[in-house]
Amino acid sequence: MATLTTTAKVHTDKLQELQCALGKIESKIDDTMGRVVELETATATHSDSIHAMEVDISAMKQELATLKIRCKDLEARSRRCNLRIVGVKEGREEGKLMSGFVAELLKETLQLASTPLLDRAHRTLRSKPVGGDAPPRAIVIKCHCFNEKEAILRKATGGKQLTTKDGDKILVLPDYTMAVSKQRAAFNEVRSLLRGLERVRYGLLFPATLRITTPEGEEHRFKDPLKAKEFISTKL
Repeated sequence: MATLTTTAKVHTDKLQELQCALGKIESKIDDTMGRVVELETATATHSDSIHAMEVDISAMKQELATLKIRCKDLEARSRRCNLRIVGVKEGREEGKLMSGFVAELLKETLQLASTPLLDRAHRTLRSKPVGGDAPPRAIVIKCHCFNEKEAILRKATGGKQLTTKDGDKILVLPDYTMAVSKQRAAFNEVRSLLRGLERVRYGLLFPATLRITTPEGEEHRFKDPLKAKEFISTKL
């Protein structure tokens, strides 16, 4: 009988230990569940915040792309009255007002009827070349009137080599931005194909749109050089 009592007491003590351990486990589980609920709530909040930020970032990217396009367009249009003169030896303008010097140079070299009105003129802003073999910096000018700038450019690109009274062989070119220059250069191959076609007129509009007029008088415009090339090979 004493043995049974002792055994029952041992089992009771162990049962109490198990109940105590289970109570601790239940407490930890409750604590863990509370933390899980907090994490789920925080995750949902963060997910909503991330989604809102993604929407904002997408909108800002679109706005940034639009602003970049506008900035490039404004920079290109700000140069619409500009010309770039290449080949004038360094130092020719010493002791003279640059705009006056260039205006007289253009009048004499291109045999213009009157002296062009220039708002400003300056050498490009790279370092001054050292040594006699280094090419001179180009001169950038801003004409007061767009039509006068176009007239100068037509005179300068007539196919004749331009030589100043000082013997400098010069080129007068449009002052395009690098981006516009690349866009226009993409049409070089297409324009070379058009030169060999009779009764086909063409021109490259600003900033880089190729206009083709067929012998029948139909006008077509292309912003993609590949599409223009395909049109030439199939339609002309």
